[in-house]
Amino acid sequence: MLYALGVQDSIVGVDTTSTWPEAVRAKPQIGYLRSLAAEGILSLSPTLLITTDEAGPPNVLKLVEAAGVPLCEIPAARSAADVAYAIRTLATLFGRQAQGQMLIDNMNQALQAAAEEVAGYPQHPRVLFLLAANSQLLAGGHGTAADAMIRLAGGTNVADYEGYKPLTPEAAAQLAPEVILTVDYVIDDLGGEQQLLAQPALSLTPAARGKRLVVMEAERLLGFGPRLGQTVAELALRLHAGRQP
Repeated sequence: MLYALGVQDSIVGVDTTSTWPEAVRAKPQIGYLRSLAAEGILSLSPTLLITTDEAGPPNVLKLVEAAGVPLCEIPAARSAADVAYAIRTLATLFGRQAQGQMLIDNMNQALQAAAEEVAGYPQHPRVLFLLAANSQLLAGGHGTAADAMIRLAGGTNVADYEGYKPLTPEAAAQLAPEVILTVDYVIDDLGGEQQLLAQPALSLTPAARGKRLVVMEAERLLGFGPRLGQTVAELALRLHAGRQP
């Protein structure tokens, strides 16, 4: 969002989940957003720390504030309204209100176009989202970014519970997903898409039998940023592959 607002020169450091645009990778790293260290943040001499409510641990954030660095905490986005709120907050903070409104308008137009496309599909594929699959399957239920994206793209999340929970082979078989959705690093950790589909917990599901696996970049799928409309459109197209509107 800060890059899209044109204030990237104000960024002195980012956490490891900040991967887009490509230029952000050259910024100094302060670690993973859920396990930050006060020393790493303060070493960059920031005058403001912008986080979501997922950042932590809390004692680190308190130490940073105690050192005189103001904290701007924005709720983690789970909807288009959340993204608009975040853009508006940052645009106001940096005096870029006009640019912020343009970003919001463009996002809403793209979302409207995606919604019209989704409305043309007569069915809603049953989707299982996996956040991890190495030693244990970890599936995303309601209240997660993945669940929100599945719904926006016209799918039905088969994980009918809150948050992320481990998934047993028996549970996976009972859920009977038609599509398995996951992120790039899960496939990288396993060594390929076939390794995921061949796992005993998944191999007998309709998704595995039909080889219906959708893999997307983690930051893009779960990040809820200015590209939300385009991401929803791409996900909808891939979830409904082979199904004509």
